[in-house]
Amino acid sequence: MPKLILHSGVGNIRQFTLAPPSVTIGRATVNDIVLDSARASRFHAVIEFTEPFVIIRDLGGRNGTWVNGKRVEVEALGHGDTLVMGDCKLRFLADEVEVVSDADLKLMSVRGDLLDVRRR
Repeated sequence: MPKLILHSGVGNIRQFTLAPPSVTIGRATVNDIVLDSARASRFHAVIEFTEPFVIIRDLGGRNGTWVNGKRVEVEALGHGDTLVMGDCKLRFLADEVEVVSDADLKLMSVRGDLLDVRRR
């Protein structure tokens, strides 16, 4: 299963396993992944599984969804892609990555930059 590593603007680091058919992301507590950022929309984006792709779809918020530094409406995700929503940065890890260890999570810098998480 693909994963997202979330580094929130307030310094929390969490890992989420993504499961079909979709995963909702936003500030509202009813989302599958809740963002702790006033700059994120209540319903910010959705990740959808459309074989053979995993795509992210922006839900039209003011600050947008960014993938690898580019604002997107819909984008297929690839291993290692960096997503930005509000003050939160997320790293997408494709299926081929088995498990992200605590040591890998510590590779996140204090500044909030997501460092490269290599395949094992």
